[in-house]
Amino acid sequence: MKSLKPLIALLGCSLVQVLFLAKPLQSQELLKPISPKFAPDPQVYTGTAGGDLELQDIAGKSNGDCQGLALRNPNHSLSVQKKFGFLSLRVTGDRSLSILVKGPDGNYCRSGKSPELSGEWLAGKYQIWVGSSNGDRVNYKLTISETNQ
Repeated sequence: MKSLKPLIALLGCSLVQVLFLAKPLQSQELLKPISPKFAPDPQVYTGTAGGDLELQDIAGKSNGDCQGLALRNPNHSLSVQKKFGFLSLRVTGDRSLSILVKGPDGNYCRSGKSPELSGEWLAGKYQIWVGSSNGDRVNYKLTISETNQ
């Protein structure tokens, strides 16, 4: 029994190190499902951008400028119940940001001070990543609207 005590102590120390060194995973926020003429318009959500993965690597092949770093998991998940003739998603914050949206008709990305993805949106599930230019954690506001912002 005495020989097990050092082993148990060693395992306990190793477990503590693993728990402290593990990076926290940001869980994605499930946004309120939307259909045309949703209310209130705009819908506004907040979050924290940044991470350690290149958005371009997450996007694979995408339409648009895809710069910056984000977490592996999307920041948000959005269910579009019916096709929109026009819908706008815009992110704003204190620094340059990027938005990547993966949806039923492809992957779209924009970068800049207030990047926006707008136009026709098909019904379906969309995953949304928000990245920062250097991976730093940056608070942002995500605005979803049926009007041109």
